[in-house]
Amino acid sequence: MSRAFLLVACLALSFLPPAQLASADETSATDKLRILYSTRFTFTPEGVPLVTVEIVSGRKEIQLRAKGGIVVRPDGEGGSTVETDGGESWTIVAEGTRPAVIQEWTIVDTLQPDDATGVTAALAKWKDRGYDPRSFEIGTVFGVDGEVIDTREVRIAVDPVAAGKGGARSAEIAKKFGTRTAVHQELVRRASGTIVAKSERSGAATIRNPSVLWFVPKKSTETLTVMNVPTNTGGSQLATGSEDRRYWGAVYVTLDHAGALTVANAVPEDKLLAGLVPAEMYPDAPASALEAQAIAARTELLQKIGRRNMTDPFLLCSTQQCQVYAGAGKEDPRTTKAVEKTRGMVLLRDGGGLVDIRYSASCGGHSEDNEAIWGGDPDPSLRGRFDDGKAAMTKVTDLDAFLAKDHDAWCSKAGKKGAKSFRWTEKIRADDLTARIATDIPEVGRVKKLVAKQRGVSGRIGTLTIQGDKGNADVTGDLRIRRLLGGLKSTLFKVEREGDTFVFHGAGFGHGVGMCQMGAIGMASAGKTHKDILGHYYRGTHIHRLY
Repeated sequence: MSRAFLLVACLALSFLPPAQLASADETSATDKLRILYSTRFTFTPEGVPLVTVEIVSGRKEIQLRAKGGIVVRPDGEGGSTVETDGGESWTIVAEGTRPAVIQEWTIVDTLQPDDATGVTAALAKWKDRGYDPRSFEIGTVFGVDGEVIDTREVRIAVDPVAAGKGGARSAEIAKKFGTRTAVHQELVRRASGTIVAKSERSGAATIRNPSVLWFVPKKSTETLTVMNVPTNTGGSQLATGSEDRRYWGAVYVTLDHAGALTVANAVPEDKLLAGLVPAEMYPDAPASALEAQAIAARTELLQKIGRRNMTDPFLLCSTQQCQVYAGAGKEDPRTTKAVEKTRGMVLLRDGGGLVDIRYSASCGGHSEDNEAIWGGDPDPSLRGRFDDGKAAMTKVTDLDAFLAKDHDAWCSKAGKKGAKSFRWTEKIRADDLTARIATDIPEVGRVKKLVAKQRGVSGRIGTLTIQGDKGNADVTGDLRIRRLLGGLKSTLFKVEREGDTFVFHGAGFGHGVGMCQMGAIGMASAGKTHKDILGHYYRGTHIHRLY
């Protein structure tokens, strides 16, 4: 089994081999709570990393159950165990809670951690502008078997305000100085209170512990069920439905920012991916496509550690912002086999570091450059290209011909499922389109015409001009354009007017950056390996087995 060494102390990801677990678990309960907010996790005895993933937040009460009973561990793995005859069902509440204190800073610059001169200069520049800037280092750095993985960056931030006000302040600073900004959250004080667990069995003990309680099934072969988990997202309280969900490993209950209950799952990475991959790609896809998806999902998971949920008591949320995770019971034998076959494999840049993994359902015959969708710097691994693999680094110059042509693209060879997203047509009545746009841009009036003002290399629209009887407006951003037009599959489209109807002729499904999942299926169907697939969609990269 690989042994990892910690390279930095601040926001660094440390892999601890099993031999070190005993010493690690001699920390105090306060230290263990602090670890939940860090980017630190451990290996299982089998050599697989443990990952903490949010299940649900914002609750006043949590109900758990496990066949054969539940063991309560106030301090987590390796700590004291409360053996009670509490039965199979428990209810958890919180008492005496106090919310967290969070500040939101405006990010005005982002630099590499080894650019000390640049960091010093940026701090000086913003101090001269009248601010008291600070630097925040995010991301992780660790080494395994001589391979160094570094996802760190240094954020220069100014003007802290109370939680919820950062967006407006960030916009003001961006406008004033003509610079790109974003919001960085700083956890000033964790939420606190007492977690109280009560068994539904009459006469059983009530267990109390400051801020966190851990739960595991008495039988190691059983899962632990969390009741009433939202079905459309892992943690959102805006969900329209709920269900009882089962989870492998341990579940802990602690406090979220508001002092309400949050539940998270400490789950081995292989179990996590076994539940993730079927949600990302059809389980009946060819084996090499599923293997490529498994490697991509593992790389994405590790790449996000330390860069998301930095003020939360878990490493990853379970929504689309991170990776959608619905717990145990969602696995499929074919995707589980793909996860097992690619154990520990990640995708690295040839120059070092994890690839910034992006993928979408279908590129429609041509993928897109990353900066055309999200802005920022061009990523050499995320360059748009025709999906036939024959014309690298080319651009769609004739959109009409591109949409009309029967391309020899990989994503056109993914069968009936791929055909539905390869080419599509949508029709929207002018009245309906006007009503949709009026909720966001009322000053346009009745929509007369839609004009692509700027397109990326694939033909996807970066800026759309909406012409109305009261005025014109430019809309920028792939996702915003799609939502504004009623949820179109992609921005790779042309639009025509037929009487009182707008007709959209488009290609692809999603942003089109990185791996085209239908293209991966098409390549696998043609006998390509997972190495071929990932090499095609992520240029200048190679596969490496970390553990």
